[in-house]
Parts: sequence; structure tokens; C-alpha cells
Amino acid sequence: MDHRRFLGTACLLSIAASASAGPVTASFSSGTVTGAGFPEPIAQQSPVSTTSKRSGGGATGGGFAGSAFASVQITPTDVDTQIQLLGTAAHANDFGYTAAYTNNEVVFTLTQAATFKITNQSTTVVGSTTTPFVPVTFANGTGTITSFSASTGELTPGTYKLRFGVAAGRDNTFSFSVVSTWYNQFTATGCNSTSVNWKLTLRTPCHGDFNGDGFVDDADFSPFVTAYDILSCSGGGMPQGCPADFNNDGFVDDADFLLFVASYNVLICP
Repeated sequence: MDHRRFLGTACLLSIAASASAGPVTASFSSGTVTGAGFPEPIAQQSPVSTTSKRSGGGATGGGFAGSAFASVQITPTDVDTQIQLLGTAAHANDFGYTAAYTNNEVVFTLTQAATFKITNQSTTVVGSTTTPFVPVTFANGTGTITSFSASTGELTPGTYKLRFGVAAGRDNTFSFSVVSTWYNQFTATGCNSTSVNWKLTLRTPCHGDFNGDGFVDDADFSPFVTAYDILSCSGGGMPQGCPADFNNDGFVDDADFLLFVASYNVLICP
């Protein structure tokens, strides 16, 4: 059956569906966060291991005129689950740096598929200018990341890895430091202080909510039809990540339309 003809027929169907409520289940399984300073040894907290609820820690001692702290927390709400990194760093010495960072990458486990959205409000002060930057590396372990855009996508069940550094320091100190992955861009001028606020929001997949407003409605129907007419995820004009390919088979076809209509009839995303 031609898939366009099926689309016209299926629009007449009433497909019963029920919304599933509750947050995505996620938990930390390993990882440590600690403090670091250069060039002199300084007092600092011991590494703090992750638990089922929280990974935290690492503040450097005051003898080096700097302090740093970072923590990452899993918080379930009524509608989603948030993994949030918060941290600060300051460094007043004319040399070196102060940091809190992932001594061992923080690993979390998802027991179900989830859509994700990354929001980042992290800034560092370079000279007298407040500069936005990304202090986190987010990567897959046993799970799979399908990106729909630079900040959105979908995750399969499995493990995922977070690495981060919250740091401040003087000129030319980051190149070979434990936070060089994120701070090399500030090597020439250093950064006076840093404030980190990075959040990964996880939701039960809502097939068809293309504009992210929490509803699958008429506004979402048009982009689905556009993708449906293109059919192949590798076809010209298909949006990045092929978000309408709900079953990840490389095509936007009848199977995806059934999932779309089910969400459309429920209207409100779980």
C-alpha cells in the first residue's frame, strides 16, 4: 500500500492510547569529583563517590587563594527527571589555577528510553567580560544518543558518561591541566571566576511533539507530514536526527504514523 494513501486513510482512525505518567528512572552508578590546584599541593576534600541520588564534592583549600566546588544531582519531578551540574570557582593568585572536576567520569544508568534537552547557563569571567562556555562532556556508554539538534535528542536504555571541570586560573595555566578539555580556550587570558549551571532534562518519549510545547497537536502534524513524504531519513530536506523516525528504522513511514496518531489522540505528553 502506498504510504501516502495509508496516511489519508489512517487520519480517519481513532486509535486508543493512554498517557504514562511519572519521571524517567535514572541513577548514578559510578564516578568521583575532586578538587585540584596548581602549582603547589593544597588541602582539598577527598573524592566523593556517587550514590543513587547524588555525586558531589571537591573544594580546594584556602592557602592558594582559590576555591572551587561542583556537584551533580538527579532530581525527579512530576513531569521529567533532571540531572543538573552546579559549581563555582574563583582564583585570586597571580599564577596557577583552582578547580573541581571529575576525577573519574560520572556514569548514570537509564532503565528506559528518554528524550533529552540540554540547557547551559554556565559563564566564566575573562578579564572583565562574562563569557558563556560549555564545561561538560556528555557521551554514551552502553546506551545510544540520537541527536535531533545541538541540545535535544533521544536516549536508549543503558549507561551514559559525564565529565566536567569547574575552574578559574591565571594566564597560560590550563594547557596541560586536568580541565584543559574545557578551558584551553581561555589559556591566553585566564579566567577570574566561573559559575556553572548545566542541566540535562529527561522525559518519557512523546512521539510527535516536534516543537517541545508538551502537546502533540495540529502544530506538530505539518512537520510530521513533511518528514513522512520524504520517507528516508537520508533523504534531502529531512530534519537533522530524523526526529519523526520514532522506531529508529531509518524511515518515516506507516509504523511511525501509528505512533504519531496515538500521541495525537492523547494530546498531552506524559
